[in-house]
Amino acid sequence: MNEVLSRYVKDNYEDSKADLFSVFMELAIDRLKQEGKYGMINMQSWMFLSSFEKLRKKVLDNYQIDSMLHLGPRTFDELSGEVVQNTAFVISRNHKEDVNGIYFRLVEGKSCKEKEQMFLNYSEQGAKIYYPAIPQSNFEKIPGCPIGYWVSENVLKTFNQKNLISEKSIARSGFSTGNNERYVRQWYEVPLEKIGFSLSSNDDFLSSNYKYVPFTKGGTFRRWYGNLESVVDWTNPNTMHRPRTTYMNLYYKPAITWNAICSGKLSCRFYDRGFLFEHAAASLFVNNDYQFESFLAYLNTPVFQFILSILNPTLNTGAEVVSSIPIIIPSSGIHQKIHQNISISKQDWDAHETSWDFQTNELIQLSIDGVGHIQATINEKTIQDYYSIELLLTEYKTKWEDLFNRLHANEEELNRQFIEIYGLQDELTSDVPLNEITILQQGEISIEGDKLRWNDDVLMKQLISYAVGCMMGRYSIDRPGLILANQGDSQKEYEALVPNSRFAIDDDGIIPLMSANTEFTDNITLRFKTWLGITFGEESLMDNLNFIERSLGKRLDDYFVKDFWKDHKKMYQNRPIYWLFSSKKGSFQCIAYMHRMNAYTAEKIRANYLLPHIEWLFNKQNEMQANAANLSTRERKELDSIGKQIEECREYHDRLHVVADQQIGFDLDDGVVVNYAKFGDVLAKLK
Repeated sequence: MNEVLSRYVKDNYEDSKADLFSVFMELAIDRLKQEGKYGMINMQSWMFLSSFEKLRKKVLDNYQIDSMLHLGPRTFDELSGEVVQNTAFVISRNHKEDVNGIYFRLVEGKSCKEKEQMFLNYSEQGAKIYYPAIPQSNFEKIPGCPIGYWVSENVLKTFNQKNLISEKSIARSGFSTGNNERYVRQWYEVPLEKIGFSLSSNDDFLSSNYKYVPFTKGGTFRRWYGNLESVVDWTNPNTMHRPRTTYMNLYYKPAITWNAICSGKLSCRFYDRGFLFEHAAASLFVNNDYQFESFLAYLNTPVFQFILSILNPTLNTGAEVVSSIPIIIPSSGIHQKIHQNISISKQDWDAHETSWDFQTNELIQLSIDGVGHIQATINEKTIQDYYSIELLLTEYKTKWEDLFNRLHANEEELNRQFIEIYGLQDELTSDVPLNEITILQQGEISIEGDKLRWNDDVLMKQLISYAVGCMMGRYSIDRPGLILANQGDSQKEYEALVPNSRFAIDDDGIIPLMSANTEFTDNITLRFKTWLGITFGEESLMDNLNFIERSLGKRLDDYFVKDFWKDHKKMYQNRPIYWLFSSKKGSFQCIAYMHRMNAYTAEKIRANYLLPHIEWLFNKQNEMQANAANLSTRERKELDSIGKQIEECREYHDRLHVVADQQIGFDLDDGVVVNYAKFGDVLAKLK
């Protein structure tokens, strides 16, 4: 609405001013004669949202809803998605006591035609579609008077108890930076030393040299723990759009968080002290630890989801909506399961290198624990001493299947208890589909019926990624956690932190990403084989290599050259920490660890890698041309390919030379997207 129309609506239609569609509703009912009726198809939001509560009360107190087709999303085939959700209804000016209406719930229909068939065949569909003789007075028993025609007597009794979440906790939506590109980073983009983890208050931050604070901002469907990847520059919050510094007493406190906008099932997670929270991620603060866990469990049950769908079956799942929901807490028997659920989910989250609490690859940890160890001695002399990756992987699967099944059983038992205490056994099931168990979400498993299928290729790719981290000095097989993760870190810092390292890191943080038959001794495939032998034993090297290649479904060389960086880029959500310097078709490729890069990195790649590679190609070309008369067909094709590679590399050299001469420096605080763009087309595209 423009300013003139908006002012007119506010002056004349106080109860419906939130939207023009609701103004037409109010206008229509005001013009009804006694016993008159009108029908309308409209947005469903008037049935539920708090901004239309006055309009609902006006309808319920003075008029009669004769009938309704609750259509929901996808009413019009030309409008896809969940945003446009509709309802068709007839309202009459004939209000009496004990008014009843007829309702049809067609929200599950996937198209206009499907909704039509559901309506025409409602008698075959059962009570979940057809709701006859629903007392209009029921709606006023529910907070906010939503048109919850499908609500059972048991749920209505729950509302009557008025034991709301808001009475035992504080729920808030967080702040808005107004410019996330400026203020928000993935934690691995910035120097680790600038992030203040586990701070207790803003005073702690102000008295430190930190620049960033961990930041919750929603994320994918995940329960109990996780989606903790972002940090926010908190050095000058007054420059932000809406910093909400009045919430400072809630910042840094442990809380329960969820997405404030959600198109599917809500998933809630615990975060510990030391976080700030964005407007896209509402947070719930509970002082009592016992109740804290109970609230988290309840918010992850179908009972909560069911009641939420009554109060507000829209995309809005913000703090205000959740606060208005009633809660009944079981007297005992749930807290051990909740502890386990949080612990299992945290173990899973921290098992991936995109977690700031990542310590080491799971297979490495199992080998440290003695799993997969094969040792043989004769006369007290060790003749065999190595680790089998295949055995380690078997143990890994056993461990995580047990954890997965325990989490699944715990969730179903918690659901059962809450369903029972609310008396909703006839309406809800405690069953949890396996694809809603939110661990092992990085592709490790696929769900096939009621079985888990392990994807060995994904597990091997995670091991390979960790190995590359060891080559770069980001990780070490001799020390858990991050090693080199600050701007300008070098081999010197690594040796100070890991003085007796069994595996030497790359001296310049630059690794050729090319076939092993090229001239580089620090080629990534050769370095990986060295790492594999040191980590798991030279005696098992060939067996372990063969197992890895079988799992990948391709040669290790092919994986590194064609797929490794794509997987790395995906893992780090298009914010890669290893940057790919690449010619147009990949005849020359190097990765550089951005935390170890400086203004001379491009020149090092040009002088120490690209020029020697071009020379090697020339020498190989000359050698083959000298024997041209005796070349086979395959060798002639290879000679032709070498010529094209030389041409490609020389063209790349000309572009790289220009960039190298600029001696581009960058500040990690600016983020990967900004810094990566400074190097132009000498780097592979991010998207």
